[in-house]
Amino acid sequence: MYSVTVSVGAAALLFLLLVMVCHLVRRRNQQSNKDVKRCIQSTATVSKPLHCLSQLFHRSLAPSLPGPPSLPFLGNIFDLSQDHLPIYLTGLARRYGNIYRLRCGSTTMVILNSSEVIREALVKKWSDFAGRPHSYTADKVSGGGYSISLGDYSENWKSHRRLTHSALQRCVADSLHCLIEEQALYLKQVLLNYKEKPMDLSEDFTVATSNIITKLAFGKSYEKSSAHLQEMHGCLNKIVSLWGSPWISALDSFPFLRKLPNAPFTRLMKEVAKRDEIIGGHLDEFKQKKHSEDFAAPLLQYLNSPEGKVPKMTLTDSHIHMTTVDLLIGGTETTAAWLSWTIAFLLHRPEVQNRVHEELHSVLKGQYPHYSDRHKLPYLCAVINEVLRLRPVAPLAVPHKAIRDSSIAGYFIPKNTIVIPNLFGAHHDPEVWPDPQSFRPERFLEGNGSCLRALIPFGGGARLCLGESVAKMEMFLFTGYLLRDFQFLPASPEEPLPDLRGLASVVLKAKPYRVIACPRA
Repeated sequence: MYSVTVSVGAAALLFLLLVMVCHLVRRRNQQSNKDVKRCIQSTATVSKPLHCLSQLFHRSLAPSLPGPPSLPFLGNIFDLSQDHLPIYLTGLARRYGNIYRLRCGSTTMVILNSSEVIREALVKKWSDFAGRPHSYTADKVSGGGYSISLGDYSENWKSHRRLTHSALQRCVADSLHCLIEEQALYLKQVLLNYKEKPMDLSEDFTVATSNIITKLAFGKSYEKSSAHLQEMHGCLNKIVSLWGSPWISALDSFPFLRKLPNAPFTRLMKEVAKRDEIIGGHLDEFKQKKHSEDFAAPLLQYLNSPEGKVPKMTLTDSHIHMTTVDLLIGGTETTAAWLSWTIAFLLHRPEVQNRVHEELHSVLKGQYPHYSDRHKLPYLCAVINEVLRLRPVAPLAVPHKAIRDSSIAGYFIPKNTIVIPNLFGAHHDPEVWPDPQSFRPERFLEGNGSCLRALIPFGGGARLCLGESVAKMEMFLFTGYLLRDFQFLPASPEEPLPDLRGLASVVLKAKPYRVIACPRA
């Protein structure tokens, strides 16, 4: 019986490999046919051959990208399936340099691991690398490409982003500060109610940050016990977690796998359908109440009535639906994860939180901080920047795509190459950050400001994080309020301090830990 099982397993594996070979050969033949057609067409003119020759000459002068050995057909799929991918890719950078290549099937990826090369690609040459790779799974998750974060670069995408950014900035100017203050004070009361019992605060941080976005978007806030809130965040968390699974990302590089049963992908589609039902319900309610005087959902109102000159495009229901999803995921899970990391690092260096409290007390004389006070509170800002450096919550950002032939650091990058900015690696580069693993906010108060220039937690260029201004205000005010009112202590002498490695998926999160929030006198 055992030998029969082995034979069946071996046969299945051989069949799978055979299918992969046939698939790759067919793709290679198709590409060869395209190349032949290009050559035939190019003989029609004199300029085209000269252009092709100049391109070939340029490529021949460019050095080839280094990278780890890859397996036939599979490429570096096992490298890309590592448990903590940001740490693993950063380790490869120590071996192959700050720019190297990986392959997944027939797809070539270029990994950028330093602030210098990331800025060259995303900022200096932003127009070359503003694209998003076409992705079967991303299309499914984004409703067919209507998402700002996942949509490819185009005139429609630019208009969509511009309208959304304008609506967000109006929210920032009109009401964001008051909303964050309201949630920070509510969070204070939640922590006081724990009466110095050891608690995991991650869910409380999620509720506080989520209520800011839901208040802006839907005019609603929720209690921690709300079944609707738990359903919505459970759904969004599962989508983020499942989408990071190698079983799902493999569908992009090996299309034939889409015809095979895939339990994680089935679960992902179930959660996407649930997400769309929840968000759709809120948007339907907005349409019914938007003219009511006692209903306030500023973000959706601004999206539906942009100010200034007539926009080049009108946002459809699909655009607004996916914009809301982008902001809920990007504006909730990321900031909540960052707050959990902040408390975790402060438990490892308790003298840092004491120094922040002393700065707040001496500068503000017992008052709560206002965002305009940030320039008076350099040490608080240094703590915020140091946590952003050590644990950028989107450690690998979102993949970019070269929309034309270009170069990075002297290496030729062909059109359609996938480019992955390893923000985690850039923030742990020992040539830029001495003792990069250490939590040392003081580094941002030293030198000539070079640390700030090397800090890129929100990406850059045309794909700069849409919610950067919202996130910065949230981080400053939540941290300032929490450290003014509380001292955070380890749960008990027996429990270890929080693990600082974390759990890496699309968002880098701290492992669950408990902490005591002790009110300051």
